[in-house]
Amino acid sequence: MTSSRLRAVAALSVLVLAAGCGGKDDDGGGKADDRASTADESASTDDGEDSDFAKLSGNEIAEAAKTDMQGLEQVTYSGEISTGGSSIQLDIQASSSGDCTGTIGIEDGSAELLAKDGQNWFKPDEAFWRASAPDQADAIIAAVGDKWVLDTDNNFAQFCDLDEFFDSIFLDDDGTETEYEVKGTSEIDGDEVVEVERTTEDGPSTGYVLVDGEHYLLKLERTDGDDVGAIEFSDFNEEFEVEAPAADEVADLNELG
Repeated sequence: MTSSRLRAVAALSVLVLAAGCGGKDDDGGGKADDRASTADESASTDDGEDSDFAKLSGNEIAEAAKTDMQGLEQVTYSGEISTGGSSIQLDIQASSSGDCTGTIGIEDGSAELLAKDGQNWFKPDEAFWRASAPDQADAIIAAVGDKWVLDTDNNFAQFCDLDEFFDSIFLDDDGTETEYEVKGTSEIDGDEVVEVERTTEDGPSTGYVLVDGEHYLLKLERTDGDDVGAIEFSDFNEEFEVEAPAADEVADLNELG
């Protein structure tokens, strides 16, 4: 009863964002950490403030953001992405240990997501099933009812594993060097951010990086091209609790025939 279209839906939002803040060294990130450390040292004034951070190069700012984001233990990310004629909505709390809770929406449907201790579950509504697996929707809905579905194929695991999610944002598939351009500064919810832009054949993507303190990425957006949308990050390192569903509240599609 699993569907290749369902797997494609789960991957769409990451594919859209993958060009947003790319680039990782072949040594697994050591050089990136060194450059980000150098960027932080260069950005600090004699009194320890980060007032010069926005004056760094686009690549230095992106490297600092990458290091600080990949150092997070927990974060909330939310937003909407349009790709291939479909609209995807995300509102997820995730941790580096792989625990998560939240929702993903496609068209008029939505699915709750849950992950705990290496297990992943999702609970779609009827509209979600009909959008993601139209040929099988009636049979699935009848068999599953209101139960959580065990994510045996890891369709949604990439959204719940914070490390994997950030890898999908920060990694370039072809290993090419990434160039960023500083577009200026602005504010998001009263916090000063520096805007860095990267342009690929798919169009420009803009990251909004926090100037003061930890240089977190507050927003990532693409406004031009076939795939557009924005993701916002918040609740940095704020702990959350996840409780796994009981065994009688879970259905395994592979066992339903």
